[in-house]
Amino acid sequence: MKMMSDNKNCAPLWNVLLGAAIAAGFVVFFFSITTEQNKTPLDLGLRTQAQPNCVCLNETKNAPVNNTEVLLSESKNAPTNNTETTFEDLLPLLKNASMDDNTIIFTEVNDAFAKPGSILDLFLESFHVGENIKHLLDHLIIIAMDQVAFERCKSIHRHCYLFKVDGKNFESEKFYMSKGFVDLVWTKIKLMQRMLEFGYNVVFTDLDVLWLRNIFKFVSVYYDITLSSDGYFGQPEDIGNFPNTGLFYVKSTVKNAEVLNFWYEARNRFPDMNEQNVFNEIKKELVDTFQVKMRFLETDYLSGFCNYGKDLNKIYSMQSNCCGGLGNKLNDLRSVLNDWKKYMSLSVEEKQNGNFTWTLPQICFHEKHLR
Repeated sequence: MKMMSDNKNCAPLWNVLLGAAIAAGFVVFFFSITTEQNKTPLDLGLRTQAQPNCVCLNETKNAPVNNTEVLLSESKNAPTNNTETTFEDLLPLLKNASMDDNTIIFTEVNDAFAKPGSILDLFLESFHVGENIKHLLDHLIIIAMDQVAFERCKSIHRHCYLFKVDGKNFESEKFYMSKGFVDLVWTKIKLMQRMLEFGYNVVFTDLDVLWLRNIFKFVSVYYDITLSSDGYFGQPEDIGNFPNTGLFYVKSTVKNAEVLNFWYEARNRFPDMNEQNVFNEIKKELVDTFQVKMRFLETDYLSGFCNYGKDLNKIYSMQSNCCGGLGNKLNDLRSVLNDWKKYMSLSVEEKQNGNFTWTLPQICFHEKHLR
């Protein structure tokens, strides 16, 4: 009886302790939920639309297609050999050179084209004498393919990047369609692919393109790729137009990065072809497979020696295509720049008359069959 009495006396105490334990458990449960709710998406291992527009490349090929910026991660597909790089060291330069909408311009140069008085000097001068385009130099990255070109670039330009490929010599002049030339021109496709993956819209320009007006007038976000033409047949979306990849724009999307990779890999199907001719071979595949929207620009506006506009009131750029040899290009591009300076010195009325046109190429005219 005494034992039962003692148990009865203890019952209130057990009830109190049990109630306290339940209350404590509820408090812990409540705060664990609250804490979990207050975690950021990154804490939870999630990504939401509120995060910056980026896609981290991981081990899946099915990356989201509605984002425009791609950041590199521990991708098992990242290049690992000595001839490729993931270009992470290029990121600060891209950030410093980019426009407000994350657009950059880039070109490539080797020692032969970078020497004082060579093509690089003419190229940069065109921005200074062009029509209100000097500011575009702030968004131009020059990719130097050797140490000598890199040092020369740093002495005259703000944004320079050294890109060396083990086992390749890009220093000397590369004659059209030589193995060195083909290797050199393909580097721009891989570089552009990585820039797109980093989230940057890209304009590539060959060094022998003189910029005279702002070509961004022709760039529309509706199109994935906007490019100049060697042969233009009247309709901007006609894939029968012959492309000129010496001056073209690509919008930064995951799809377009895949397009450039597809283009780069296609060189294995067309050995010894340069990137422009391969693009011409696969352009219908790109439209059919990736639904790429392309815009080809009239040669009256983005011109070259292959097929150039004669009205200087319309012209935006001039390239020495259909021309072989560094000396030949230098001679006739200097003539173009001299003509442009004379045109810019005319009065508004004299310009509107349209009586002033280019001096015919003196050397490259005879090299037209080369391209």
